[in-house]
Amino acid sequence: MATSLQPGNKGLFETALEASLSEKWATLTSGARAISTAKRGDPLPTALPWLVYEYGLGELTPYVPNLYNVLAEGIQWQRVRGSLDAIARGLSWIGYSASVEEAWSGRNWWNSYQLRFASLPTVDDPDLGRVEGVSRLSVPQRSQLRRGVYQYDAGAVELDRSRLDDTLLERESGVAVTTAGTLWSFGRTREIEHLLTEAEGLAIGNWIEPPAETSLLWIDMDYPWSTATFPWSSNAVTQRQALMAAWFSTRALYVALRDGAGQLIGYRRCRAVRAVSQTFAGPYRFAGNQYVPKAGGTQVYIEAMTDFDDASGDTAAACSLVVGASVADGIPSGRLWLAPGGLVGGVEFATTAVSIPLRATVREQIKIMLRF
Repeated sequence: MATSLQPGNKGLFETALEASLSEKWATLTSGARAISTAKRGDPLPTALPWLVYEYGLGELTPYVPNLYNVLAEGIQWQRVRGSLDAIARGLSWIGYSASVEEAWSGRNWWNSYQLRFASLPTVDDPDLGRVEGVSRLSVPQRSQLRRGVYQYDAGAVELDRSRLDDTLLERESGVAVTTAGTLWSFGRTREIEHLLTEAEGLAIGNWIEPPAETSLLWIDMDYPWSTATFPWSSNAVTQRQALMAAWFSTRALYVALRDGAGQLIGYRRCRAVRAVSQTFAGPYRFAGNQYVPKAGGTQVYIEAMTDFDDASGDTAAACSLVVGASVADGIPSGRLWLAPGGLVGGVEFATTAVSIPLRATVREQIKIMLRF
């Protein structure tokens, strides 16, 4: 037994208690020493809630699921709280990074800011609520999160002190899906390259057999003269491609989205159907190259973009084009998104397998380069 530390006037009870613990002193001593270092390294999971409470980080727990992340940088976050560094630290705990863009001081909502994400948030729920919560706790009390953007960002047109003040032009792109009312404006691009097959061309009524001669014979074709916008010096292959590309320019096309079971999710009208040629600078971008609309273009650039909440919760497993269809009775001709049954007739072609999880906050930009 180790030397007793009790005073000389110790009683019988104290003596008996000390003797009963004599074999445990070594264990108790090591445990007492461990108390001073228990917070270092990786604390036990059962101790995490108590440490979070001790450090004053409990308000973060509804938004940060991993308490180890909170403890690792929580104290440093407390020290820089109210600065941009605090936002960066807080978002990193939930796997995101974003730059802060504060509103112009002359706006009514001068104390607002928006987050520009480096990557598209994985899901809307619960991630966007977590972003709101962590951001609100990180910024100064006066600041308010107004908007989050990624790729698709249509800002407001400032028309203060004019006749157009307080119109739709002063609205920003985005949709609110959380209780806090924050706007979320996300975009995602899918590029598809498709070579029109003979079966597809015959089905839609736009097919010319690959020429065996040096030039095409008009007697063998059924195309108006107005589409012959190529130089007569062009070779037969270029002439064929230009004629078939020009055929699409006067027609309305829709993108059809289908789920994994082949069921139709909906149609979106294409906003661009142009015969194009590749150039060094043009309004259309595809696969890192730029294209310009041009009479005699040998390929067709097709683009459609869904709106916020056109369809959410479904995953598009196939994407195709529809030509020659008409809008069903009772549906306004200018409507861009059509539910199943919104089109009558038409031919569906250029089907491509995709994987696009449709979300209320994401505008899906689908680019198709049609070649011949």
